[in-house]
Amino acid sequence: MDYLFDQPGIYAIHVAGKLDESWSECLGGLTITRSVTVEDETQPVTVLIGLLADQAALAGVLDTLYQNRYWLLYVKYLGAPDQVRST
Repeated sequence: MDYLFDQPGIYAIHVAGKLDESWSECLGGLTITRSVTVEDETQPVTVLIGLLADQAALAGVLDTLYQNRYWLLYVKYLGAPDQVRST
């Protein structure tokens, strides 16, 4: 798989805690959903999924989360927009 970080890509970002859906606009329009961790079913986890223009846009989202003291759990590159199937 080729990683083209200077081009648009779909990303999934998991953070500890709850983010309200109103954060979507300041986080690049990512879709915000909530789940719980597998290890501790009481700890909320917010999952951000969506299209980001490039790696600089990803860095901006991660910096916004960091500045607001959200704990980053992991980031996964899901692929280019034309490679990711919609469900």
